[in-house]
Amino acid sequence: MAKKKYAIGVDIGASYTKVGLVDENGNLSRETSLTTTQYKTPEDFVAALALQVQLITGSTEAKVNGVGVGAPNANYHTGGINNSANLPWKEYFPLRDVLMEAIDMPVKVTNDAKAAAQGELLFGKAKGMKDFIQLTLGTGVGSGIVSNGELVYGHDGMAGEVGHIIAKPNGRPCGCGRRGCLETYASATGILNTAQKIMLANGLIPFQSSREITEAAMSGNPMALEVFNQTGKVLGKVLANVHSVLSPQAIIFFGGLANAGDFLLVPTRKAFEEELLFVYKDSKPELMISGLMHRNAAVLGAAAMVI
Repeated sequence: MAKKKYAIGVDIGASYTKVGLVDENGNLSRETSLTTTQYKTPEDFVAALALQVQLITGSTEAKVNGVGVGAPNANYHTGGINNSANLPWKEYFPLRDVLMEAIDMPVKVTNDAKAAAQGELLFGKAKGMKDFIQLTLGTGVGSGIVSNGELVYGHDGMAGEVGHIIAKPNGRPCGCGRRGCLETYASATGILNTAQKIMLANGLIPFQSSREITEAAMSGNPMALEVFNQTGKVLGKVLANVHSVLSPQAIIFFGGLANAGDFLLVPTRKAFEEELLFVYKDSKPELMISGLMHRNAAVLGAAAMVI
């Protein structure tokens, strides 16, 4: 009888780094975490991470096949991180090679949003799908594109940045240095900016978080509903254009803003269908919320690269 496969998944976040042992069925155990910001250099961080990995592998009889890492601005091809806006170290750092040398195990590294898509493919609602897009709607908008069963990386390892498609020319300034990116409208930060504009125009105190907007929408607050309506219009239009290039079976939403459920999905789907090229009308994809919303999708997805 074949032994169950195990891998360690690592999700490097701006504040915390989560580490866990994952089996081939998506069961997560022996979890631990680090405070990312407490390490002044990437070398110090990797030394601490390597120790946590070794503690996990040393505490289990399971044969661990390797370590998968999801991180902001990580490159699958090079295994490095370069100039990430959300991490404390800005210089290029060869994360994969340094960690592999420290733990003497195979290591794979990818962008955190692509790791979440990998988790959805192996353990979530995309299981069995060959073509889908996963959007992570958090502080920014991350994306993972799966085409013909494989994650799309492009020749430079950086393909698939749906969040930086221009949604509105000369629109809101984006952290990438351009204006009007989808991220500035469809992220938690973007929806707060939309809410501020609407509410100040009506002489009201703006909402303070995307969760507060969702809670207000659940109570039937017309301002909150209008915020989601405007956000969905922008998101749906961009996704209709993306669909013309990729024609996915499904578009899956993950992240804090996805907790809004139908308040976000309904206006997004309406705008999407209105903007969709006519040849796709009979084969339009399903828009859905991730099946991993209440699990650590980034850790699962990072481990899935190895499994």
